[in-house]
Amino acid sequence: MFDTNPSLIQDGPQHTHIWAPKPTPLILIHDGGGTIFSYYCLDTLSPARPLYGIANPHYHSGESFEGGIPQMARHYLSLIRSTFPSGGEVLLGGWSLGGLISLAIAELARGTDLKVVGIVMVDSVCPIGADPEKMRKAVRHGVAWGESTREDTKEKVLRCFSEAFRMVNEWELPEWGDDRWGAKPPPVVLLRAKEWVPVPEEAEGGGAVSRVDLHRNDRLLGWGGYRKDLVRKVVDIPGHHFNIFAMGNNLDVVSQEIGKACVELEKFGR
Repeated sequence: MFDTNPSLIQDGPQHTHIWAPKPTPLILIHDGGGTIFSYYCLDTLSPARPLYGIANPHYHSGESFEGGIPQMARHYLSLIRSTFPSGGEVLLGGWSLGGLISLAIAELARGTDLKVVGIVMVDSVCPIGADPEKMRKAVRHGVAWGESTREDTKEKVLRCFSEAFRMVNEWELPEWGDDRWGAKPPPVVLLRAKEWVPVPEEAEGGGAVSRVDLHRNDRLLGWGGYRKDLVRKVVDIPGHHFNIFAMGNNLDVVSQEIGKACVELEKFGR
């Protein structure tokens, strides 16, 4: 499933009318756990478009991106350019950490022949601007494992989460300086989970929330404190941060909204 990177998850339309524009490929970046399994659970996007996923290439080896998110973004940009050697237009996105990495990739792609039309952030929370008192009390959640999850899988996922936590804490968000390539980032559609992640009763009594809910009361999940022009549209989706891709109604809605977001971003970005 993950032998190639990026992996082609959905082929897109088999035939298009000669006068109709081809749908822009969507490339989804892995979440903090390093895998792209969740994206394989998506229903076929509507309208259909090529859908790729990028998994953490160090998932099995345990190596680190010592340069953090900027180094990871440079490597992922090279992977994308190897898939699209002639350049062109792409959409980026991802769940949680994947949305943050997409933003870093988009900044690096400026001035190249690869145009990032827009970014689909799936409950990606801005890593800056949270209330210090809430941050001090924030609960860092463990992973909910399936009964058949192997021990080596648990070890690899937890290692990726630990690395993700380090990299996000060290990351300085792109400044998008005023240069000849344009100062603005690509437009973002933010899919925002409506529910709060449950926390232990003793933590809840002390006013604690999950780290991913530090900006939950803010419809923009904190991104307005970074750039007011970043998020063009917010769409509420069912569930909380960690069960967005659970089978059932959550996944049905998420699949639909990712498809709609791509259409919106094609309009915004052109």
